[in-house]
Amino acid sequence: MEKRLSQIQHLISELKGVSIEVPFSLDEHMNISGKVSVKIEELPDALEFDITILPEYPLKRFTTEAISFSNVDFLEYGHVMGNGNICIHTSHHPVLKNKIKIDFDSLKRWIWKYYYKKEKDTHYEHLIMQPSPFKNIHFSFLFTEVEYTFKKQEFGFFEYSKINDGTYFDKNILNHIVQNFRNPSNKIVVECKWSNHIKQVLRRNFGLYIFLKEPPVKSKKFIISNWSDLEPFVNEEFHKFLYDFQKNNRKTNGYPMPLLVGYNIPKKEIHWQVALLEIGNFPVESVKIKQKWGGQFVNESITWGITRNSSYDYFFGRGKLNTQITESKILIIGIGAIGSIVAKTLVKSGCTKVDIVDYDIKEPENVCRSEYSFFNGICNKTHELQNELITTSPFVDIRIMDQNFFQANTKFFPNEDSIKTNLQEKLKEYDIVIDCSTDNDLLYVFNDCKINKYINLSITNEAKELVCSVEPKSYSWTMNQYENVLDNDLENIHNPTGCWSPTFKASYNDINVLVQYAIKHINTKMLNKEPLRNFVVNTNSEKGFTIKLNEF
Repeated sequence: MEKRLSQIQHLISELKGVSIEVPFSLDEHMNISGKVSVKIEELPDALEFDITILPEYPLKRFTTEAISFSNVDFLEYGHVMGNGNICIHTSHHPVLKNKIKIDFDSLKRWIWKYYYKKEKDTHYEHLIMQPSPFKNIHFSFLFTEVEYTFKKQEFGFFEYSKINDGTYFDKNILNHIVQNFRNPSNKIVVECKWSNHIKQVLRRNFGLYIFLKEPPVKSKKFIISNWSDLEPFVNEEFHKFLYDFQKNNRKTNGYPMPLLVGYNIPKKEIHWQVALLEIGNFPVESVKIKQKWGGQFVNESITWGITRNSSYDYFFGRGKLNTQITESKILIIGIGAIGSIVAKTLVKSGCTKVDIVDYDIKEPENVCRSEYSFFNGICNKTHELQNELITTSPFVDIRIMDQNFFQANTKFFPNEDSIKTNLQEKLKEYDIVIDCSTDNDLLYVFNDCKINKYINLSITNEAKELVCSVEPKSYSWTMNQYENVLDNDLENIHNPTGCWSPTFKASYNDINVLVQYAIKHINTKMLNKEPLRNFVVNTNSEKGFTIKLNEF
């Protein structure tokens, strides 16, 4: 390590505009540290930085650079953390000499851009804060945007529901979702924009909130760390609100009480940070001001918890399907291997209104190639998939259509006109109907129905092909593909022990590849405003795996 220390010091000393002010040394953890001054042409004087280089360097430590440049005098400038560390963005290089040059060049760019030019980033950066555990446990609160304008110093209660606990690094974390905001009289002011399923979660508790309007900051970008720093942001009414609440809840002394602190950020958004209070030990005290008793915050550290804006645009901000699909009301018929994958994909891709129908029961054998869980045992496919989808997205409403609907309305009517009329009346409420049932009887009945947008998906044995018809009048075309065009080997099928129907062979991977390819194609066509046509996705595994789509 002494050789490495000497090498690093030598390489840094050779850099243009860099001088070593404090020689580098090695500590017991094999970290190398020292101090340098860095000069750029635009500035008359050099700037000093403490440097720490971790043993992993020039590689990263997990996802973080293994070198840091620090100076607490620069906290007011952009891209500086609370401990004075400069946020530099560098590229990978495994060679020590090259990596040192890359990182110092990045530091010089920071000096020029943020210290010398004093530039401000166009995108908003949240206040810098470090969440802390309350009694050794972390707390998180997820919220959405609301259709309400909070007034400055408005306060009251908020209602929240507990969701699954987890682990946050080395400590436990209790996770919650904010349901609504209430005034001091406990009347609902506004609800968060969750799905109806999320709003119906019954396990609820109350917290407190105050809207400050202005961010509670110091040095422009760091959230305040002491309760006394919050004093200028609140009024006496809020102190009385805290006093009365604590007085009326003495039986719960020692319990945590979340306080949401709200403020405006760009784009007319509201952000909430959560501070954790302890009932019976609120950080307030009575003081006499101008011959009157009042309240004020005490000189104690704030325990900030974790919050996230989980609104729809943030939740799906990294990518979703086009709005022609996500804003549609969708019915999925048949939620076996194909249908459950389609449903899960649509929900993960931003769809919010999805109905499902299937008469079948989920068996253990279904799990390996569908979106089901073994631990849910034997149950209705519709109910298990509904639970799976509403825990996937907090914005989707999943309804289960009566499983007998298609049987009753396609087989039992005395004439074709009554079948067609009843079906069309029910299905006209849907923008898209996706039929994954592989039910040829149903396909036949749909052949003469008027449906807004009909998509039929099925696959051949061993998932060699996926067949997609996109018009109700496609019964003959689909049947012709299976009976005369495609090589659908029905001899080599899965026929397990017991008296039940045999089924096609294919793994989850086999089916998923075809389904995702088909959805990608459909999404692209709709995004480009091109008409959908029937298509077949063909695969070939003779010389590696190839896939090809043919439109008709």
